Amino acid sequence: MTRGTVHPDAGRGVVTARFLPPGPLVGVLIPRAIDAARCAGLRAELERRGFAATGERYPADYRDNDRLVFDDDALAAALFAELGAHVPAELVVDGERWTLVGFNPRFRACRYRDGQAFCVHRDGAHVPSDELRSHLTVQLYLDDAPDRVGGHTRFYADARGETRWASIAPSLGAAIVFDHRLWHDGEAVTAGIKHVLRTDAMYRRAAAAAPSPDRRDVVGRHRGYAWTAIACADGAIASAGRDGTVRRWGPGAATIALGAGSVTTLVEDAERRLWAGTRSGAIIVVEPTGAHRAVASGLGAILALAAHGHHVVAATARGTLAAFTIDGAPAWTAPAHTGWAWRVAAHPRGFVSVGHDGRVVVTDPHGRGDAVVELDAPLRAVAALATGGLVVGDTRGWWTQLAPDGRVVAATRAHGAAITAVAVARDGTWVTSSEDGAVKRWRGPCELAAASTPDFVTSVALTATDDVVCAGYDGVVWRARLAAPVPLTP
Repeated sequence: MTRGTVHPDAGRGVVTARFLPPGPLVGVLIPRAIDAARCAGLRAELERRGFAATGERYPADYRDNDRLVFDDDALAAALFAELGAHVPAELVVDGERWTLVGFNPRFRACRYRDGQAFCVHRDGAHVPSDELRSHLTVQLYLDDAPDRVGGHTRFYADARGETRWASIAPSLGAAIVFDHRLWHDGEAVTAGIKHVLRTDAMYRRAAAAAPSPDRRDVVGRHRGYAWTAIACADGAIASAGRDGTVRRWGPGAATIALGAGSVTTLVEDAERRLWAGTRSGAIIVVEPTGAHRAVASGLGAILALAAHGHHVVAATARGTLAAFTIDGAPAWTAPAHTGWAWRVAAHPRGFVSVGHDGRVVVTDPHGRGDAVVELDAPLRAVAALATGGLVVGDTRGWWTQLAPDGRVVAATRAHGAAITAVAVARDGTWVTSSEDGAVKRWRGPCELAAASTPDFVTSVALTATDDVVCAGYDGVVWRARLAAPVPLTP
């Protein structure tokens, strides 16, 4: 269902219009936020700074627009002076009261042309501290293009994009202010060009007002997305996130800022060192003391790491596997997938990886790969069973159990969105996590237990005692309490 298209140039002056159905989420249109001369100056400044392709940092079928990130305190202050009065001065989010203090000096600019698009997503929060964070996106449209086709910003009821709430037509000098929790996309620009500039409305925590209880057994939190959590050999939990940190919870608790951007993945090697991979393509080894050193850079986004024997292997956005000895020396690089290699895991024969091409590849300790099977959907998760078989998870929410020779043993529609991780327990059951916010335990096609959360679950791991540890988009690392599923009513 579509609720209609909002055309910003229908209004005059600095006025606002709500473009969402009634509810708690913020979605405000400011038709004439800044004038044409200001837009021209900003476009010129963005082109001077230089856009770059998103390239290996994002899958092309998720986003392929050109992008620029820069910091400008003066511009943030000037825009806030002009537009701050049209942004909610106070918000109550999850029972906590937040007060508006300014705009984020970190700007993200996007340029769309030649069919470029940004698929359905939610914007990430900027979280400088526990007391200061963004809650709303402020997006400016910087051009009018009579020949432009497409380029609407479209808002949806959920991640599936089936119920459209609004479609904002780009218009010179218009701005939209909307909740980070809103699902939206940038429609493909199939002719002409579109420039947008994003900042965020920053809020300071004011007071707690009857906070909603978090029923999860929370281990800790990151400032921004928590991308991964793993169980360490000494009983600690380690996690990594968009805030650029690796954190240990429990024995040896520590926060290590790596200074290398978003940390996407972690693994512990045989010497109990943590290896971290980043979206920027770096691999960093973290000693138990907290000292750390980069052993590689420029590999393309590192999506997963696995340790086996004397090697640590990274799965990259280039579709390659890059191996290192545990002292940090490069060992080999092997092609494995067309498109992103989403996940790599230890395997009795070395390493097993899955990718956007739907292939399952087993690679031996010397870098020689063998494609076991190719399935009919992009694969995001894999884990090895004690029998030598595998469980893989795909972007549709299905898991598939494979025999050692690649034969399909069973397949189940397990989730309503992409499966993000699979972890195998000692008793032969396995646990899946998903972008639908659910964590589930399985014995074959039988769902044994489940738990639900309010946001994407980005990873799942099992401790030595088979506790289920998860990380999520809301920055939380927690132990999941799985309950038996409720039987469906006949």
